[in-house]
Formats: sequence, C-alpha cells, structure tokens
Amino acid sequence: MNTAVDRKLVGQTAYESLRNDIVTGKLGPGQKLKLNELRSSYGVSVNTLRETLMRLVSDGFVAFEDQKGFRVNPVSVSDLDELIELRVQLEILGLQKSMANSQNRMDWKSALISAHYRLSCMEKLMMENESAHAREWEKADRDFHMTIVSNCGSSQLIRYHGSVLELFMRYQVLALKKRPFRGDAVADEHQQLLQLVLDDQLDAAQALLTEHINKGSELPL
Repeated sequence: MNTAVDRKLVGQTAYESLRNDIVTGKLGPGQKLKLNELRSSYGVSVNTLRETLMRLVSDGFVAFEDQKGFRVNPVSVSDLDELIELRVQLEILGLQKSMANSQNRMDWKSALISAHYRLSCMEKLMMENESAHAREWEKADRDFHMTIVSNCGSSQLIRYHGSVLELFMRYQVLALKKRPFRGDAVADEHQQLLQLVLDDQLDAAQALLTEHINKGSELPL
C-alpha cells in the first residue's frame, strides 16, 4: 500500500473490525489492547493500530492511559443510564425537527420506509439465529434510528446523536449474551413508530420512541 487512499482504506477497515469486535464482545469490556497482539490479529502496522485506537478513544469505545496503554472501555449501569438519557433527548429533538421540516419531507419518509424494511428483514433473521446476524442487525437498527433524525436540518445534532447511539448499541449487542433478542415485541414497536411518523402523529411518535429507548434500562449487565 503506497498511496494515501490505500492507507485510508486499510485504516477504515481496521477501525470497523475493531469496533465490531468491541461491540460484539469479542474484545471484552476492560480488556487490555496490546499492539503486538492486535497487529497479528488484524494484519495492520503498529502505526495504523495506534491511529485506529485513538479514533476509538475519541468515539468512546476505548480508553487510553499513560504508561498503561489502551483498554476496551468497561460497561456499567450508570454509563448505560447516561446514554439512555442523552439518546432520548437527542432523538426526540431530532424527530421533532425532522417532522417539522417540510423540505425534503417525502424523500425523508421514503428513506425511513427503506431503512425500516431492511431492519424488519434483519429482525426476522435474528429471531432465527442471533449469533449469525447480530452484526447486520445492529447496523440496521442503528441506521433506522439515525434516519429518524436525518431530516432535522442540524449536522451537529445528527453527529452527536450518532455517537451516542453507537455507544448505546454496544450495550444492546452485549446483552444478547445474557438474554434473547426481544423479537416480535421490538419489531412491533418499530412498525408502530414508522406508521406514526408517516401519519404525522408527532405526540404519539414521541411517546412511543421515548418508551422504546427507555427499555434499554432493562438490559442485563
């Protein structure tokens, strides 16, 4: 790899692989991340690993301490509660602004229908085999909720919401190791939420979305 583009692609691939392994628990909460071991596992240089891990530090998945190096961020009830509170505030605000924004409304609703279709397909696959589809389901769930706020007209809100949502989804995926996927119940919530948004029922959509997100506090840790 000699070009800047090639190096960027290698770094992005390493980032996505490491992030996925943290989200799914292959790299467990609190686990020390040793550069030499990671270099062998992910097939990238130490310099690329350092850059990738610092990006994961910035995104909240990894912690770094002088003299101690890198470690997967731990999980805790207090951290989950904080993420839920932030997600409710950001996602509800994003929903309000997206529904109030008349510009590109039809395109937004079309994108929401498309994102929900993919999510519903992944939910059916998850009910058949969680372990085989957890990665794709996590992305589909995340994409659906990111689409909800995508018409808000605020790039900052979208960015902060996306960051909080990614950290929250880590808890969702890790929870699969301790309790089964919610299946039909969560699929029904997503279907109802979609329909309320399409019907411009803001108050009901806000109430359902708030309830839906707050069920994250029931995750086993």
